[in-house]
Amino acid sequence: MKPVAYLHQGEAPALPPLLGALTSHGGTVVASQPGTALEAALFGLCPLGFAGAWIEGEELAARAAGLLAELEPEARLARRADAVACGYAGPRGLFLAPRALARLFERQVYPGVRVLWLGEPRPELAAGLRGVARVDVAARLPGEGEALLGALPEAIRGELALRPEAVRALAAQADLLLFAGGTLPLEVLLPYHTVLALAPVPKAVFQAVERVIEPELFRAERLALFVEEALGLELPPQAFYEL
Repeated sequence: MKPVAYLHQGEAPALPPLLGALTSHGGTVVASQPGTALEAALFGLCPLGFAGAWIEGEELAARAAGLLAELEPEARLARRADAVACGYAGPRGLFLAPRALARLFERQVYPGVRVLWLGEPRPELAAGLRGVARVDVAARLPGEGEALLGALPEAIRGELALRPEAVRALAAQADLLLFAGGTLPLEVLLPYHTVLALAPVPKAVFQAVERVIEPELFRAERLALFVEEALGLELPPQAFYEL
């Protein structure tokens, strides 16, 4: 099995689960902080016999997308590459987060839920929400919320809420709150809610709602997709997440 690289700056939160899953199957993970040599690192992957690379962090993912000649449509649209797979034509930039979000909904959430998006607007993830009934958006600024709503399929596009009372009204109608980072308004949480967290949430959230889907599960779906794309090895997300 070819090795894979783990490219990061500073912290490496996905390295232990990736290393644990692959070493148990005879794989190798080589971690590196490329710094200003990111281009050399990316284009050296395939000649050095790597199957691909995981790219940790938004900044590094954006830089990688700007350097790679071949990008999958999702990576081109998002202007981010959170992973690279090596092929005959060289390194191919991937953006796995939307597919991982869709898989997370399929495995963890019953179909047809109504969603309220809270926290950081991330239009690049909109494609991962196609299976839900409706998505409303809470935003600090009109432009941010409209950008996210505009990226959603028209059939599931809901309302934009800017004022706290409007956010609370939409939360009362939602089945699931999707938290994408930033500030989570605890006052909108209700006992019947599921919170799908793409970023860490305060401990108080676990006591306030019915269920929290933790960010480690989202990361596990992304890692499973990366291993599948780079190595052709199909592992369940549980391989990258300790229950």
